[in-house]
Amino acid sequence: MRNLNIRKTMFGMMTINEVKNLCKTHTSLTPQAIQHIVEVSDHLQMIADLNRANVFIDCPTKKDGEVIVVAESIPTNDEGLYQGSVIGENVYEKFEPAVFQVLEGDEFAQHRAITQEGKVVEQSVTPIKLEDVIVGTLIMEIDVSNKVMEEKRLRALTQATTTLSDIVSQNSENPIFVPDMIEESLFDLDNELDIRYYNLAGETMVRDLVDVNCEAGLNFVTLFPSIKDMLTDGRVITIEERELKGHYFQVKCIQLLEEGIMTGHLILLKDITDLKEKERELISKSVAIREVHHRVKNNLQTVASLLRLQMRRGLPNGSEKYFQESLNRILSIASVYEVILDESSTDTVNIDKLIKKIGNMVVYNESSNKTLHITYQTDEHINLVSNIAVSVALIANELITNCLTHAFNNQTEGIISVVLAYDTESDTVKLEVQDTGEEESAFQPSFGLKIVTTIAENDLEGTFNIDRNSIGTIGKVEFQHKGVD
Repeated sequence: MRNLNIRKTMFGMMTINEVKNLCKTHTSLTPQAIQHIVEVSDHLQMIADLNRANVFIDCPTKKDGEVIVVAESIPTNDEGLYQGSVIGENVYEKFEPAVFQVLEGDEFAQHRAITQEGKVVEQSVTPIKLEDVIVGTLIMEIDVSNKVMEEKRLRALTQATTTLSDIVSQNSENPIFVPDMIEESLFDLDNELDIRYYNLAGETMVRDLVDVNCEAGLNFVTLFPSIKDMLTDGRVITIEERELKGHYFQVKCIQLLEEGIMTGHLILLKDITDLKEKERELISKSVAIREVHHRVKNNLQTVASLLRLQMRRGLPNGSEKYFQESLNRILSIASVYEVILDESSTDTVNIDKLIKKIGNMVVYNESSNKTLHITYQTDEHINLVSNIAVSVALIANELITNCLTHAFNNQTEGIISVVLAYDTESDTVKLEVQDTGEEESAFQPSFGLKIVTTIAENDLEGTFNIDRNSIGTIGKVEFQHKGVD
């Protein structure tokens, strides 16, 4: 459209004198004509804002066949169609034929073109007259790129619906009649929503649901009134789920168009009753499973509360440690169900959240006067089913408890580091618990480590190792990933 030899003039900043000077320098207009152009240019900004369009004034130059831009305005707060001002630029008939059509006598002309910025612009041109003599043109340009895309989409849709119309209207005596090969019930309706055509599945559907023999001329809305809004809402394509006579259907309504004019509707209905029933069963099972998880968690917390009550009332000498270990094990299992319920999951557990919950609980319950810290380097995306998660919870509890019990006997402070990682190559989960204990005595067999070994090898079918390193003691458990994606 506009020549893009960009000038430094800012959009909409031309003055009356600049318009006059351009007209005097480049045109053969009389002083009266120039004054008229100036008066029109004084309203350009209002016209631009009102129409949300770029507005220009073009005038013929002293040279025959040449036109120049003498004024312009763009809508307030808009960037405009062009990279810079086009005031003072020449206009060429090749790019803007509408301008030259109006200068030659047309009362109005329109033209579409693509700018160098790749925008589709619609240009509307009308003459500026003084005593019936054309002294210039008033041009309005609007970006219609989205409109053009919509027109292309509509043309494509029209072609597609025409093809569908052709398919459903072909001779049913054809040995390969496409509509009868479609599993969905198919109906072709006219603009009165009367049935023009139906396939075998549609015939069966009408007979089964409303006990009527389907035939051309029946009003579809009379048969299925709940679909009327889908046929009358003006949308070209509508897809919704509807209940019809106790059955659930996925309903697709497509307007049939010919040269942009609606000639009817094509309706496809797919029976999804069985799918809905399975969804309901699945939801019921999910609710039941969550209720079981909730009750298990509550029961475990009740047992934990009884243990705490007994510990407050007093225990035989030397038995406090064993009560606390049992309490931690019960709370570790309960943590699995707390995480499931917190995550709104049916039976999967986020192990990162579970490990942190258990680690913080065990360290918090440590009654010694030592200053102990626990850190985590864990994969946030590892999820395991609940029975595997219970095993991991017990292992984490025992390894962290083992650090608290044996690692820091001769220290006033220490750090426990927990690492949880998933190895994609071997499809394995690795859990490591490292302490900073300085004591180097031989590992003593304990009930806790026996629990870890048994669970790792039997329940998880993995391995467990505990060793000394330069930092302290590290316990490692590795097993095949048995969770969910």
